[in-house]
Amino acid sequence: MMNLKHIVLTDPDINGFEYGMLRDFEEEIIRVTSGHPVVMPKRKLPTFIEDRIGHGTRYGNLRKLIPKVEYDLKADVLWVILMGPENFPLDLFKNWDRHVGVKILYIFDTFEGQLPSIRRVLDSTKWDLAITSFHGALPFLEEQTQHKWYAVPQGVKLDRFKLVAKEEKLISFSAYGRRLQNVHNSIKEYCLQTHNYYEYTTTTGLQPQLDPCENYRQYAWHLAHSFFTFSWPVELTNPKRVLTFSPITCRWFEAAASGTVILGQAPKEPEFEKIFGSDLVIPIDYINTPENLQLIWEELWENRSSYLQAALTRREKLAYKWSWENRVKEILQLLNLS
Repeated sequence: MMNLKHIVLTDPDINGFEYGMLRDFEEEIIRVTSGHPVVMPKRKLPTFIEDRIGHGTRYGNLRKLIPKVEYDLKADVLWVILMGPENFPLDLFKNWDRHVGVKILYIFDTFEGQLPSIRRVLDSTKWDLAITSFHGALPFLEEQTQHKWYAVPQGVKLDRFKLVAKEEKLISFSAYGRRLQNVHNSIKEYCLQTHNYYEYTTTTGLQPQLDPCENYRQYAWHLAHSFFTFSWPVELTNPKRVLTFSPITCRWFEAAASGTVILGQAPKEPEFEKIFGSDLVIPIDYINTPENLQLIWEELWENRSSYLQAALTRREKLAYKWSWENRVKEILQLLNLS
């Protein structure tokens, strides 16, 4: 493996909190394979064209009518890691793959509504591996694209999501990203009454122009310093985003690796228990009276030490399964390059 030239296409123009995990994955690929980052090429199109034919837009299919320009890559193994297929620009170039050996495509988000963009990515070259991070997406992807897909779950950089001592956990409850409003209101009220600290993200608190690694570093610190954190399946908080499966997103890996006690509901994906064990999430019945929810918060806080110890024990036993390093090795094994 070390004698092969690995390159990872990266896009430094993509910013935002959610891209921190992608950067960590890219860095682990480069570290494990002794590879090199190469900046993704971009086409400078007139703004009125760019806005109308982007991936995911109504007229995205018209991209095929734009004359392609030459681009040359040289690699034994090429890694293309995308948060979504909409981030792929190489369909506007030609002959970029003629000096590339093995081509690996990994897409974090492969939801049903993204199929047109996914097809354009697949049509751009002959991929040796097309990988989704969602096991549940395999059936519809293979049926709808007539292409072989593999599933390699998301992961986490363990030395970023570090453990902190119990005495250093300054945040009682946290909720980052998607949430259920009645639970949010209830825990906020409880924390106000009991002088605990509840930290949650708001749209005004996120600064998408900041470097994603900096945003991600701050998020990792806050998550590690939380006793409890809420996490919910995508289909529960955003049912229009996913229709036929229950994805395991990065938030589960990040919270588990931080040794933080997770509250909410686990995804229904069968692989979830294989990855995290049987009791990662303390289930919260969100269809509940305000009075009952308050009793739940009281019990959790009173017994926080025992819940925390269970989370730490799980991390000690299973963390190796969650790392990006392990994911890179899984992919190399699929290619018999390990």
